[in-house]
Amino acid sequence: MMKQFLLGWIGKGSSVKPLELLAFDLDDTLYLEREFVKSGFGAVAQHLNNFYQVDGPTFFHTAWQLFENGVRGTIFNQALDLMEVASQSDLVPELVAIYRAHQPYIQPFRGVPELLRDLQEENLSLALISDGPAHMQENKLTALGLAKYFQYIIFTASYGVDWAKPSRRSFEKVMELKGAEPDACVYVADNPRKDFVGPNRLGWRTIRICARTGLYIDEKPAAGGEPQQSVDNFTTLRKLLLT
Repeated sequence: MMKQFLLGWIGKGSSVKPLELLAFDLDDTLYLEREFVKSGFGAVAQHLNNFYQVDGPTFFHTAWQLFENGVRGTIFNQALDLMEVASQSDLVPELVAIYRAHQPYIQPFRGVPELLRDLQEENLSLALISDGPAHMQENKLTALGLAKYFQYIIFTASYGVDWAKPSRRSFEKVMELKGAEPDACVYVADNPRKDFVGPNRLGWRTIRICARTGLYIDEKPAAGGEPQQSVDNFTTLRKLLLT
């Protein structure tokens, strides 16, 4: 028998709607995104060392320090500048391609595979909805070994820029595929700037998972993007989902 979904926002005396569709974000929700960044920098450093006689360990440590200092979007340019590497116009796009295409070394958060397995055994439909280049996201999911748990997988970049969060389109799509009503659907994600706007507008239930070293731990919610619940570990999430 399907376990009922009991969350704190359901008032005393309210009817409880069984959960039918549970969707997850990927980055900083099922694994720590910093680990993908570190893995990608390692792949780029190895490429520079092998093909351009650029010292790989120095590049890695320089890029990682820039990342830790909050630099985003220009890390490769700045790291190469600091190392006095010339002719970056063609090199940086090549490094970005290496970063996105590499096979990452990442692991799911503790408790994630067990939770997904148990939810699946309850005959719940599981979905993955994630932004980011589709091939890069596919590589992450393969490395994590979690694809087998998801009935529906939507990498929004495969459908076009107008599908990227905070768009509602991917959430509407999985509802259509499942044949579920909004109040029987839940989205678990990490970034309140974009992740929860779409499902909130549709009437989904939303939960934020807050990894202490997640990239968006200090992000403020967008208008309409406040999650309805927040947890900081998968033990608590399990209690919310399986009561």
